Amino acid sequence: MRSDQREQRSPLGLGPLETAIMQVMWGADQWLMVRDIRDRMNYPAVAYTTVAQVTRILSEKGLLIRRLCDRTGKPGPSAWWYRASRSMNEHIGELIATLMDYSPDPEAALAYALAAHRKTPAEQTRGNKIPP
Repeated sequence: MRSDQREQRSPLGLGPLETAIMQVMWGADQWLMVRDIRDRMNYPAVAYTTVAQVTRILSEKGLLIRRLCDRTGKPGPSAWWYRASRSMNEHIGELIATLMDYSPDPEAALAYALAAHRKTPAEQTRGNKIPP
């Protein structure tokens, strides 16, 4: 993966690996260990330790909750288990609320966003053409 791709933020306000991890966590209905998260990610192969580091960072950012528990049915030391602290919709809602704080007319900005969201791709393209 090129370094410029690693640096890009998703519309969710997260880096590519953070986004891949959070998509797994938002889709999970249970607590997961780092290995489970890594196995479920739709992302190019990365080291276990990298996923462990990023999940810890996401926990520090408040996006994941973590707890130290035994590994059910497996010998060895306890492991960190993770789950999302809020749903994807709640995360997106918080991003929208933050953006609305910058608008002089938040209601108008939200109405525009909803109208733009409902447009078909052809309608969106038509609105961007420069008149002759």
